[in-house]
Amino acid sequence: MLTALAVAAALVALGYWPTVRVGGTGAVGGLLAGVAVALVGAWAGSLPTILYSSRPPQQHATGILLGLGVRFGVTVALMLVVWLGSGLPRRPLLLWVGIAQLVLLLVDVLGLVALLKRATRKA
Repeated sequence: MLTALAVAAALVALGYWPTVRVGGTGAVGGLLAGVAVALVGAWAGSLPTILYSSRPPQQHATGILLGLGVRFGVTVALMLVVWLGSGLPRRPLLLWVGIAQLVLLLVDVLGLVALLKRATRKA
């Protein structure tokens, strides 16, 4: 979870200048909200994986797949709430939700691979 937070902070830092350059200072709100939406979705999606990690290794895949579904659902729901309920520019918001979702998904997949390797060594 801390890794995802660090990666999200890095995304904001790396994305600030290009976002201002292309969309102006008003687009920064979309950057921040988009990364935050993806981060909350990633955290919500990690909960089933964490809960299933204490079960036998054969059930870990169920937790991972359930986590992906939760992640997708939470991210889409939050994105719609922010998109429809705020005055933020829509294009930067949607762009940064997508970018952050992909980057954070890569981080989570690498973490899950390490988790599964450890679990199969113990079994």
